[in-house]
Amino acid sequence: MLTAIWIIAAVLLALWSLSAWGLHALLVNGAGWATDVRPLIDDIPYGEVIERWIPGWRQMLSLALDFAQTALTWVGDSATLVAWLVWSAGALMLAGTAGVLSLIVVLLRPKAEAGSAGVRR
Repeated sequence: MLTAIWIIAAVLLALWSLSAWGLHALLVNGAGWATDVRPLIDDIPYGEVIERWIPGWRQMLSLALDFAQTALTWVGDSATLVAWLVWSAGALMLAGTAGVLSLIVVLLRPKAEAGSAGVRR
């Protein structure tokens, strides 16, 4: 059981590291991609149908794009620090959770009989 806990923790840590690397790549590249996305908003297929169901969706999407561009520009200068802080917080939580689960397994494991464990004489 302990082996399973730590194997799962290692796999999750690998996935967490991959996502932190992706966050770093996104932050380092900056917000230049947001200007390329703006013309695509106008070319979304079935835009009229979406407008009937969600009025003002183009304006909301444009506002979200502006917010993303501003946030990425603001955070982009300290991309490495942000990625390391996010990764370390997640890695500590994963390792701590695996440690607590290991402790629970060890504490709840049935005790061995005194006769079969080698009695001191």
